[in-house]
Amino acid sequence: MSQWIGFTNKKLYQCRLLLAEYAQCDDPSLADALEEGGLYQLHDAWLSYLQELGDMVAFREPVSSLQDLLQRVSLVTGEMRELTQLADDPFSWLSQMLKAVAALRQPSAVRPAQSSDAQSIALTAESTESPVVRWWAAMTALIDVQRENRQES
Repeated sequence: MSQWIGFTNKKLYQCRLLLAEYAQCDDPSLADALEEGGLYQLHDAWLSYLQELGDMVAFREPVSSLQDLLQRVSLVTGEMRELTQLADDPFSWLSQMLKAVAALRQPSAVRPAQSSDAQSIALTAESTESPVVRWWAAMTALIDVQRENRQES
């Protein structure tokens, strides 16, 4: 079993803890910090999962992105192709998450919920749930399904 599986799970758990605190927080500055911290933990989980996929095809070098992994592995798996489709779709949760992380690394960064028109359209006026919560749920579900499919193969 890859050491990355446990690390990916740890990062997803840490993200969930931060988002649970975010949901209960009344202080706007602290809420922003918790949400951004959750997003960074989610991104770390993403990078760890890419390492996990690389490990699966005996690629043990560090990777910085999905494109980096795809360019450097000798075997592109179905899981990697599925992630590529999600990353290439500008309306997918993965594409939106990666854009939000990139935006936070800029001095003029805005909160993830405000980082794109597509997200704003997707949110209803009544919805106060952070998009990071949805991205966490989608990533967790995807990883679980992909791991389960690998075990069945």
